[in-house]
Amino acid sequence: MIQNIASFGGDPKRITIAGESAGAGAIRTLLGSPQAIGKFQGAIAMSNLGGGATLGLSSDEGTTYSAYLTPAESYAIAGQQIFKSAGCNQTSVNDQIDCLKKVDAARILSYDTVAKYVVQDGHYVNTPHLNVVGRNNNTAYVPVIFGHTADDGASFSIYPSKPVASQKEGIQAALDISEYNAQRIIDSGLFPYYDTGNVTLDSFNVSARVATDKTFRCIEQATVYAAAKTGAFPRAYFYQLDRTIDGFDRNKLGGPKNDDPNQPYFRLHGGDIPSLLGGMPRLRDANDLYYVQLTTAYFGAFIKTGRPTPDLRLQTLTEYDKVVEALVKTGEWVPVTDENGPIRKLNYPPSSSTFVDVPQCNWLNYTLNYYINGGR
Repeated sequence: MIQNIASFGGDPKRITIAGESAGAGAIRTLLGSPQAIGKFQGAIAMSNLGGGATLGLSSDEGTTYSAYLTPAESYAIAGQQIFKSAGCNQTSVNDQIDCLKKVDAARILSYDTVAKYVVQDGHYVNTPHLNVVGRNNNTAYVPVIFGHTADDGASFSIYPSKPVASQKEGIQAALDISEYNAQRIIDSGLFPYYDTGNVTLDSFNVSARVATDKTFRCIEQATVYAAAKTGAFPRAYFYQLDRTIDGFDRNKLGGPKNDDPNQPYFRLHGGDIPSLLGGMPRLRDANDLYYVQLTTAYFGAFIKTGRPTPDLRLQTLTEYDKVVEALVKTGEWVPVTDENGPIRKLNYPPSSSTFVDVPQCNWLNYTLNYYINGGR
């Protein structure tokens, strides 16, 4: 509770909320929650599953964390499915509710369909999405950081269990889409296929890029660009993590490649957590250590000052010489200002970049105008 923070040496007027994955979705929601506004002074959303449905993916996991449903919409998606799973098949909805109350909550959470959607209850959430159309009373006016890992979508694509015979077959299997939509991806020419001789892996690489764009990159880049354009936040920063340590490896893609960060490997969802918290599941080389020291310095500075550029004097006192060296060389991490960004690519050493995959995002129907125009 805010009233107890000072008792533990904290400043109740300098609170930064942060979350990763579904936690980042919660941060996004809290930024637009009237009950939360005014209770924090900064926000960090890491790898938010924010993307909407596209390419025939009507049940895209990402929409559950960025599009806020009405109670009726949420019920239409999950209500009767949950009742059916629980064996609550009464005719009256009130009787079904009474039946469901007797079911253990852990059992309900194990069902194939769960009520995982953010709902506009009119109290904690009262907008259909985060409003970044200018400074407004519905959105907290605080500095923010959004970002993702370079291959976030690889964790949510399906690596084919059997070798595939063609690129189209591989994309179709990895993204669980129709043959028609797989061909659309190929015909767009926006997601190049690099032929290494392993069709299954090569087509999965294409799929991972599509999944990263549609679920993570596009909507979040659009969010910070729109916020910068309209002034919804005083400052909005963006990053891409080009170095991760492990992560959510549902397809067991890591293997020996993840043991050598200087070779190509999947920068997976969840591999960004050490960047904020400073934990290191393992150390592969010296740059892993320098990288975690650097990223925690960036995020620590943001928490302290609202700007992710560490004080060089303080960093010198830590004797983290490699961090100081990187900060001097790469300069200030500046906020997004226009359609080019800039963004910070987090690695050791770090670098600056323009927004990534903007043409791909436009093709995927996540145009930058979507949020500028209020999601219309």
